[in-house]
Amino acid sequence: MEFFDWKSIGSLLATFMFLRTAIRDFLPPEVYRALKSFFLKIFALLQPNMSVIIEEYDSSYSNELFDSVQLYLSSRCFSTARVLKLSKPKNSKSLTFTMDANQKVEDTFEGFKLRWSLHSVEKKTNHFGIVRSNENRFFELTFHRKHKDAVHASYLPHVMEEASRIKFKNRERRLYTNRSSEDNGRLWSSVPFTHPSTFDTVAIDPVLKDEIKADLVKFTGRKDFYTRVGRTWKRGYLLYGPPGTGKTSLIAAIANFLEFDIYDLELTAVTSNSQLRKLLIATSSKSVIVVEDIDCTLDLSDRKKRIIKKDETDLEENEIKKRDKEGNRSPAAAAFSTVSLSGVLNFVDGLWSSCGGERLMIFTTNHKEKLDPALLRPGRMDKHINLSYCKFPAFKTLMDNYLYLKEHELENEVKDLLPEVQVTPADIAEIFMSCNDDADAGMRNLVEEIQKKLAAELEKQRVANLGGESIEEEKPTET
Repeated sequence: MEFFDWKSIGSLLATFMFLRTAIRDFLPPEVYRALKSFFLKIFALLQPNMSVIIEEYDSSYSNELFDSVQLYLSSRCFSTARVLKLSKPKNSKSLTFTMDANQKVEDTFEGFKLRWSLHSVEKKTNHFGIVRSNENRFFELTFHRKHKDAVHASYLPHVMEEASRIKFKNRERRLYTNRSSEDNGRLWSSVPFTHPSTFDTVAIDPVLKDEIKADLVKFTGRKDFYTRVGRTWKRGYLLYGPPGTGKTSLIAAIANFLEFDIYDLELTAVTSNSQLRKLLIATSSKSVIVVEDIDCTLDLSDRKKRIIKKDETDLEENEIKKRDKEGNRSPAAAAFSTVSLSGVLNFVDGLWSSCGGERLMIFTTNHKEKLDPALLRPGRMDKHINLSYCKFPAFKTLMDNYLYLKEHELENEVKDLLPEVQVTPADIAEIFMSCNDDADAGMRNLVEEIQKKLAAELEKQRVANLGGESIEEEKPTET
C-alpha cells in the first residue's frame, strides 16, 4: 500500500512553498529570524558533524597549515588511502607519501574520531579576456560538533607540532661554516653533514658516555623549565684534553645523537664583535655551534696573567685604523681581528644568545688552564668534559670498531700496559688501520708499539735522573 503518490507529493510541496512565502511576507522580521534560528538548531541536532576547510592557498599565498596537514597525514594515509602520491622533497633524506584528490583518512585523538579528506576543484579566472584554469586543493576535516573545542585547542596544535617533528626528522642535516667575508648577505655556507661517528663508535669511557647522553636528553626535554626559570634554552660544553683524544669525533656523535645541524665557527675569519653577533643570529634552533681549539684562535687567556707591551698594542691599533679607513681587508690583514674576549663572552651568554633556542655550544681546547675563568663559569661552559689518554674500556671500543673483535688473548697484556704509557685513541686507531684487516697482527703491533713507547719513556726518565745527579756532582765546593 502506497502512502504517497506523485499527486500527493506535489500538493505537499505546493503547500510548503505557500507557507514559506506567507511566513516571509506576513511575519515580522524579528519573528522570522527567531523561527529561522530555531529550525537551524533543529537541523543541527539532526546533523551532528561539522567540517573545517583548510585551503592550500590563503589570499594567494601558501597556507602553512595546509602543508602541515599534508606532512602529518603522510605517515597515516599509507594504510587507508587507495591512491597515493610518492615524492622526495628537496633537502629531505626520505620518501614522502601524500594523498591524491578525493581520498579519505581517519584519525583518532584523545578517544574521538576525525576524518580527513582531500578535494580538488578547478577554478577558472578571466584576466583581460584570457581564461586560465587553476587547481584549488583543500583539506576537509570532519568531526562531531561536541569535540569542537578539543579540535581547536588541542588537535590542530598537535597536528602542527607533529608535522614539525616529521619535517625535522626527514630533513637533510647540514654542516655550516662561516665565510671570511659576506657574499650577497650570506654569512654561512653549508654542505650535507654525513659524519658516521656515533656514541656506539666513539672511544671514550662508557660511564662518561652514558653521562653525556643523559645530559643531552635532559637538556632537549626542558624547554618549559628554561622558560620558567628565565634562562635561554642553550647549553655550553667544554671539551678539553690532549690532541687525538676524540674531541671532534665526540662532537659528531653528539650531533648525530640529537639529529642537529652543526655550525663550525672559525673565529680567525671573524673581523669584529658585531660580525660575530650577526653570525650567531644567523644560526638556527636545534643546532650545535662549535669553536675548535679556542685557545689557538684568539687570546682568551687569563686577564690577570696577560702582559701586553705598549708598542705592540700601538702597532695593532694603527693597523686596525688603517684597515677601517681603507674599507677593505686583505688576507694578510685578516690576523688583525677586533674580536675580543668580551665579544666571545657576549656571543656565548649575552642578550643576543637568546635569539633562537635549543642550541648546544661546544668549545674545544688542548689547554684548559690557558683560558680565562670568565669563559669557563657555569652559564657559559656548563659542562666540562675531560678527554684524556686511552683507557682499557675505550680500547675495547676501538678493538671492536677496527678489528671486529670482542676479545683477544693479548687484551690482558694491553690492559696492563695502558696505565703505564700515554697513548691516545688516535694512536691506537692508526695502528689498527695499518694492519691490513689482520686482527692478530693488529693486536701484536699494538703491544709492540706500546712496549717501545714505554721503554722510551723509561729511558728518558733514566737519563733525566742521571742528568740531575751529574749536575749535583759538578756543583763547586764552597770555601
